[in-house]
Amino acid sequence: MNETEQISQTAHEIQARIQQLSDLSGTNLKNEMDDLKLCLLKNPAACELLLPEDIGLAVAAIKKILGHSIALATVEKPTRGRKPAVQLKLDPNEILLDE
Repeated sequence: MNETEQISQTAHEIQARIQQLSDLSGTNLKNEMDDLKLCLLKNPAACELLLPEDIGLAVAAIKKILGHSIALATVEKPTRGRKPAVQLKLDPNEILLDE
């Protein structure tokens, strides 16, 4: 197998991995994106063969990860509930004086 065929094969493998990203979620998606990042860094020549659609799918997966992270960060944390303050009303006519 010559170098051009090997690069083409790697590009097809990367495309397949990118297409599988839409089926993943949560930590599986993050781990797979980390693996894909390493694969892309090791094979810059194969990156040149990626189609715009493949890059769009990868961007969609990144947005999904960011959306999930933002949602987790903005979840309101439960606070300790306090009992409502009791309003005390004193009527001067009801006060008994000890005499």
